[in-house]
Amino acid sequence: MEARIAALEAANLETRDRLVRIETRLDSVATKADLHELGASLNKSIVDQTWKMIGWMTTICTGLVAITAGIVKLLSH
Repeated sequence: MEARIAALEAANLETRDRLVRIETRLDSVATKADLHELGASLNKSIVDQTWKMIGWMTTICTGLVAITAGIVKLLSH
């Protein structure tokens, strides 16, 4: 009986050590909520950047049209 108790106590210590290692690993693992938040943040960043690019391209194209119209007006007189 004593041998069985000693074996169970040894197994208990080993199990406790393994559990501590698993819990330590879990602290650095991303959860589904973390991944969802990251995806939403990435999507927002991409959308914001896209609208900035559209704004800049619209401004540049409007400026080029204005310059072209000014050149045409100057050359037609």
